Amino acid sequence: MASTTPEGSPQPDTSATYKDQLDKAAIEEREREQPSKPNPIVEKITEFIPAAAKVLGPKEKAQKEEPPVPGPPERPHHDPNIEAFVRDQHKSKEPADDMTDDQE
Repeated sequence: MASTTPEGSPQPDTSATYKDQLDKAAIEEREREQPSKPNPIVEKITEFIPAAAKVLGPKEKAQKEEPPVPGPPERPHHDPNIEAFVRDQHKSKEPADDMTDDQE
């Protein structure tokens, strides 16, 4: 049985173990995230007979609109310094004098 604190807010039932409470919360969250799937037979019928979709189809088709992709992130103020350093490190170097074909 749930008890109340002096402030009047209910406390969760302590008879259920912590794992049971976590499992229940996880199941509820999973159910909220996944949309309910309609009957597969109804899906097949509405796929082959478009007119039946008006009668058998879901009551409300809510199409999720994806939010627009944001632009690239702002470059930090020290980024040009880093870019110059990396370019300098990867810049082509002239061949060294010690690599000659005179090795006999």
